[in-house]
Amino acid sequence: MTDQNTFMEVLREVAEIIRTAEAPMSEEEIMAYFSDMELTDKQRVLVLDYLNNKAFKEDESLVNSEEMIDDKEAEDGQSRIDAAAENSKVLQAYMEDLSLLETYEDEEIMKLYKRLFAGEEEVIEILSTVWLPKVLDVAKGYIDIHAKVEDLIQEGNIALLMRLNQLCGTPDCSDAEKSFQEIEEGLSKAVEKGIMEYISEWDDAKQQENKLVGKLSLVHEASRFLEEENGEPPTIHELAAYTNMSVGEIRDLKEFIKK
Repeated sequence: MTDQNTFMEVLREVAEIIRTAEAPMSEEEIMAYFSDMELTDKQRVLVLDYLNNKAFKEDESLVNSEEMIDDKEAEDGQSRIDAAAENSKVLQAYMEDLSLLETYEDEEIMKLYKRLFAGEEEVIEILSTVWLPKVLDVAKGYIDIHAKVEDLIQEGNIALLMRLNQLCGTPDCSDAEKSFQEIEEGLSKAVEKGIMEYISEWDDAKQQENKLVGKLSLVHEASRFLEEENGEPPTIHELAAYTNMSVGEIRDLKEFIKK
């Protein structure tokens, strides 16, 4: 199979495509995104099971750019309140689903780990289900960040799935000699790393979004001010001079506002 980073990136992108698609995707359409990867039949089943059953789906609404600029402060405050409330609802629903799962004793889970190290790929799906409550526990530690809880859980599950695939069929690996607690701690760290990497990417994207909104707001206010001053809409060159931006940047921002 292809390298882990590429696989995780594609898996994340496909999960997002499925989540936002207007109609359900067929297995052939899903697996087309993995056509360049050498997946075994069992890995294909695991990927389809994960994407069809564990990738969260949500509806996204479009926001008018100029309204977003004018009401940004009020909306930011309200969005944080809404996000907290929505996270609470998602958590409650998710925990209710988890309560219906079959539970395993530590000894039973350890036997699954040994089968994993022995190369039995079918236990990956079982272990990924066993670990759902544990992934949730890790994700809950980051809910104060304004990323959506379902995204945190999804990233944790992806990281877990990748780590289980890495450990499968490695009987000589040092991990196979570790205790139950050591194995669990290693998987927990892999889940946490996946969530933290997502948060870092999310934070970078949020900063870029805030910069864009700031520039849009500046151009919007400058346009309104100059029109009031001159009695006619300002030219791109006038806006560029007033805001200390390049003509090209102003043109791109105005085109963005139109869209």
